[in-house]
Amino acid sequence: MTEALYQQVYERVRDDIRSHRFEVGSRLPAEAELLAEHQVSGITLKRALDMLREDGYIDRRPRRGTFVISDVGSSESVRDARPPLIGGVVTNFDDSFGSHIIGALMDPDSGANVVLKRSLGDRDEEEALIRALVASEVEGLILQPGSSAFVPPAVLELVMRRFPVAILDRVFEGVPVSSVVTDNVDAGRLAAQHLIDLGHTHLGLVTSSSTVTTVNDRSTGFLHAHAAAHIPHDVANEARDLASTIPGSDVPVEDDVERLRAFVRARPEVTGYVVTEHNLAVILRSALELEGRGVPADVAIVSFDQPDVFYPAAGFRFTHIAQDQERMGREAIRLVRDQLAAPGCVEQLLIPARLVQGDSTVRR
Repeated sequence: MTEALYQQVYERVRDDIRSHRFEVGSRLPAEAELLAEHQVSGITLKRALDMLREDGYIDRRPRRGTFVISDVGSSESVRDARPPLIGGVVTNFDDSFGSHIIGALMDPDSGANVVLKRSLGDRDEEEALIRALVASEVEGLILQPGSSAFVPPAVLELVMRRFPVAILDRVFEGVPVSSVVTDNVDAGRLAAQHLIDLGHTHLGLVTSSSTVTTVNDRSTGFLHAHAAAHIPHDVANEARDLASTIPGSDVPVEDDVERLRAFVRARPEVTGYVVTEHNLAVILRSALELEGRGVPADVAIVSFDQPDVFYPAAGFRFTHIAQDQERMGREAIRLVRDQLAAPGCVEQLLIPARLVQGDSTVRR
C-alpha cells in the first residue's frame, strides 16, 4: 500500500531536522512555505506536524510559531500507539437502530478516532463521501452501504489496495472484505419461531423493498422456522413493497399505511407478523388498528430492534429481536485495526441476536 502523504511529509521534515537543515532552536518555515514546498493540503501538513510534535521534534508556541526543540526526538512508539483515524459512512441512524452503533464508534475508549458521514442511501453521495474521506487520509474505513447489490467502485479500489475496510450491517457477496453483521438468518428464525410457539400457524412477513442482505437473510430465517415446524407458507402473505422507511425515500408514511391496510384486510387468517424493522412495525400496528384489529389481542407482531424508553410503562414496546449494536460498533473498529496491523486480512463476523418479550405478542 502506498505510504500516506502525511507520513511522507513527516519523514521529510524529520530528516530535515536530523540533517540540521532546520537547526534546534530555530523556527520552522511558515505554513504557507511548507505547503508550497511539499505540495500537500493543510490537513495533511497539520497531521505531519502533529506527529513531529508527538515525537518530540517540534513545539508550537502561541503567537511565536513552531520551533525545533530536538534533532533526535523521543521514542516513536508513543506516536505509533496513538488511536488511528478511521472514516465512517452510514446510511442513516435513529433510536431504534444505529444510535448505539454510533455511540460505540465515538466512544473515547474505542481505540480509534472516527470521522462520521451520512449518505442517506444515495449511491453517488456514498461514493463521494468514501473518496473524500480517503483523500483526507483516514487510515481505514467503516461503511454501512445503502445496497448490497451494488459495490461502490471506491470500495473495490480500496480492497485491491489492501486498504483497511470493514462493512457494517451488510455483506458484499463475493468481495474479499471484512464485515460485521447480525446473524440475521437465525434472528429471522427466532422471530417466526416465537410466533409459532405461541400458537400462530398463519404468519405474514412485512419488509421494505431495500436491496440489502440484512432483509434477505431475515426473510430466509422466517422461512426456515416454517420448514422446521412443518408449516406451509404462502408467499402472498409477504408485503415487500414498502419504501417510506428507506433512508432518503420520498414516499410518504401514509402511503405505506394504506398499502398495509389493504394487505391485512385481504388476509384475515394471518394472526402473526414478523416485521424486519421497528418503524415498519409501528406502521403495521397503525394499519391493523385502523382496520379494527388490535395488537396483540387480534394480531401478534415481532419486530427488529426497539428504541430506548426512559419510562417503559409510558410507551408500547414490541416483542422484538435485539441486536448487539454496541458490539457491532466495537468489532467494526477492531476489524479495521486488525487490517492496519496485517494488511489484507479478512474476517466476516456474525453477531448473535436475542428475542426480547414486549407488549405485541401473547399466547393464543
